[in-house]
Amino acid sequence: QGVAECRGPEPTRRSAMAAGALDALGATSRPRASARRQPSAVRRLLGMGFATQLCILASLPVATQANIDGGRSELPGMRQDIFDQVQKNKKGGPQPRGRGPPDCPKSDGMSPFLAVAFASGEMYVRVNSSSQHCVRLVSVGGANYTTLINASRTCGPAGEWKRRIAENLSSIFFQGGLDWVKSENETLEVITEDGVFQAFVNEENYAEQLACWKKGCGCEQANNPIMRAIFIAIGVISIGGLSWDSVKLGLEKLKGKKPPKHVECKKGHRMGEVKFAYNHLCDVCGKAGTAYQCSVSCNYDMCKVCYKAAKKKVKTTLKEWLEKHPDDPDNKKKSKDDNTEDDSKKDDSDGDEKKSSKCESEAESKGDDATTPGEDDESGREKDSTAGDDEGEAKSSKSPEAAAAGDD
Repeated sequence: QGVAECRGPEPTRRSAMAAGALDALGATSRPRASARRQPSAVRRLLGMGFATQLCILASLPVATQANIDGGRSELPGMRQDIFDQVQKNKKGGPQPRGRGPPDCPKSDGMSPFLAVAFASGEMYVRVNSSSQHCVRLVSVGGANYTTLINASRTCGPAGEWKRRIAENLSSIFFQGGLDWVKSENETLEVITEDGVFQAFVNEENYAEQLACWKKGCGCEQANNPIMRAIFIAIGVISIGGLSWDSVKLGLEKLKGKKPPKHVECKKGHRMGEVKFAYNHLCDVCGKAGTAYQCSVSCNYDMCKVCYKAAKKKVKTTLKEWLEKHPDDPDNKKKSKDDNTEDDSKKDDSDGDEKKSSKCESEAESKGDDATTPGEDDESGREKDSTAGDDEGEAKSSKSPEAAAAGDD
């Protein structure tokens, strides 16, 4: 009461002090009847400044308010009730509230389950240490799986409701208005597919569940061989691709990157010849009129002059690189092509020689056959005389025989 009485009429006292200061200012500003002289300018300014400060102090609201418990609730470690919270809100003003739900209460670190797993929209638990299999949960403490989900979404981050059910089951019961155990090793009714159990709620179960629930706690319902095979395949492909890229990059660092065989754009796409475009600008020299464009979808154009210069440079660079790397497949291919060209040239020359010799033989045979008519007559006459001589000789040889036959 003493504090309230001392602090209560404080604005009134300030107003009285301000009024007294104004009266003093008025008194100093009015000329005295006896002296009949004006005060100095310094006094007048000081009086006006003092009066202004008093008016400002009188107009300010009283920041301090009456405290019903003498300030004991504000001491560290002291418990505050609803009246202290209301008083604090009045002093601090309304607290801004975020869009998300409020934070969940702190967990008591106890659980009735030894193992928890979430699979196919259901919750699987293991209650007894003797059982090695997880069974589907029907209800715990009178709350089914849907009730637990709805209660877990009333506090904390929106996407962590499974973590709150597994790690903060006591807060879920508090948010849902359900009955939770009051001390450790009390029993809680758990209904599963196998029957009804009275599970002990303690810290040992919570520690075992906390260590394995993210991996399924060995429950066969959480094991998915198809997805596991898919993940393994994806991992193998990723590791193989990364290894190939690493090896390729290392070889390029050691041997150097092979220059391209064709003129390419900045992204490594081959340049192709297109219809001459008058309104396109060359990306190399900036002149209008281009005849070559990227073969993919890049907006990259080149004029004929720049393309020819780039092509010449590409050929020179590739030739120098092949000279430095004789084991390159392009070198072997080039040598094979050269050998093939030499063989073809040799075959062509042999064919030409054979053809020329055949033509010469045909010409000689034609020359032998082509004789004059006089020569043909003379040869005929010679043949006829020869035949006549042969016939005469034959007749002379036969005449003695014929004569002998006549005599007989």
